[in-house]
Amino acid sequence: MEHELRRFSSIMDESRRTVFFTGAGVSVKSGIPDFRSMGGLFDEISRAGHSPEYLLSIEHLRDDPESFIHFYRKRLMLADKAPNIVHDFIAHEEMAGRSLGVITQNIDGLHHDAGSRNVDELHGSLNRFYCISCSREYPKQDVMAKDIAHCACGSVIRPDIVLYGEMLDETVINSAIDKLAKADTLVVMGSSLLVNPAAFLITYFNGSHLVILNRDDTPFDAEADLVINEDMTEVIEKIYNNEGDNI
Repeated sequence: MEHELRRFSSIMDESRRTVFFTGAGVSVKSGIPDFRSMGGLFDEISRAGHSPEYLLSIEHLRDDPESFIHFYRKRLMLADKAPNIVHDFIAHEEMAGRSLGVITQNIDGLHHDAGSRNVDELHGSLNRFYCISCSREYPKQDVMAKDIAHCACGSVIRPDIVLYGEMLDETVINSAIDKLAKADTLVVMGSSLLVNPAAFLITYFNGSHLVILNRDDTPFDAEADLVINEDMTEVIEKIYNNEGDNI
């Protein structure tokens, strides 16, 4: 892995308009399993006669709001989760003026928690909630600290995430496209790039360097300047601590 680390360090040193694209793999070290590994979620839901897709759908919210509340409070509230070194590294690059920001498939809000500001959350964020009737907004801290499930108007409060059956936010998509079009380097981390919007968004990148850090192969590996199939936290720890040149 030494050669790959040197190459990655060199690319990061050269780049001035890096964009990061992150998927579920980035948050695993923060204790957040991917959707299909949520602590036996699939088995539990199967026994109850529902699919995970249904429980995370707009249909579920409309059919049975109280059941929807129970599900997201039990499975999605991440009070004890904190950013890891990968989130910190991405935020550091932005604050240092070397990055245009991050595009993420994740809903955990950890990029914001780490200090990133230019974040395009393709599927929304669990850091924000709002009333389905009057649209009053509630930060996650208040929802959790005050055990809020209903708005003052009496309607259900829902997380500001894109549910199955809902459209992606066009403003967020356009912002992501703009970042990718301006980037000189794209670093993909923890995403298989197999499904949309990831698959089509990546095609808007026309910069100099494409770097992919992911455990498994992706459809874009052949186009990348560098592919690293190692533990990304170990890779970033070496780069972040300026050890790349001494490997």
